[in-house]
Amino acid sequence: MEIESEKKVKDINKTQNEREIERLNRKLKRVMEEYAKCAKERDELRAAINVAKRKKGRPGLSTEKKAQICTLYQQGNSMRQTAQKAGVSLGTVSNVIDEAKKSSRIVYVYMDRKKPATLLDIYPAINRLEIWNFTDDLISRAFGSREKPSWQEYEQFLEDRCMPRTRYGIKKELEHMGLDSYDPFQIVEITKGRVYGDGQWLARMDQKGIDQIDCILKKTSKKTKEKQAKALLEFIDLWKEEQE
Repeated sequence: MEIESEKKVKDINKTQNEREIERLNRKLKRVMEEYAKCAKERDELRAAINVAKRKKGRPGLSTEKKAQICTLYQQGNSMRQTAQKAGVSLGTVSNVIDEAKKSSRIVYVYMDRKKPATLLDIYPAINRLEIWNFTDDLISRAFGSREKPSWQEYEQFLEDRCMPRTRYGIKKELEHMGLDSYDPFQIVEITKGRVYGDGQWLARMDQKGIDQIDCILKKTSKKTKEKQAKALLEFIDLWKEEQE
């Protein structure tokens, strides 16, 4: 009897111990899950604090400083000269110029009726442009024999694609366009640079087209301007068909 009694006690103790182990295991699991959660929250908080410290240590440029950098660059200063005069690093100037280029960029295809004649890649924020001619006919080209037109020549080109400033009733004509002043940039956007008496005009490239232009220029960056123009023209012919 004593042996059986001792056996029962051992069985009961064993069962109780197993249950206690299971309870402790469940508790340990909950503790570990809570620990992992707290550790994750701690790491996220540390990361946020580090980001805030970096931002605090390197404050962004003000709008005025960015405008100053663009103005200095517009005036013909090199990036290094601009950095010295603005009191910023060369890398900062490069970043500001790249940002200004992207935000203000316009790409026009100068058309002679239905034939692409010149591609104009324009960056108004920094007064720069680059062109590719697709024809040897100087009359059809946007800038004739000029391969590297200045910003002033571009401004004159735009004005030549507008009605004269001195035209009788010009104010009413501008009002009809929704403009309060004579601005060739805005006028060309509305009229597409069409002038009575000739078949030349400006087709503005959409962002999808610009992205494709960039891909072509990147692939042909080591080639001559003539070979780049050939590759660009192949794409523009397809792009033009999609617009029609």
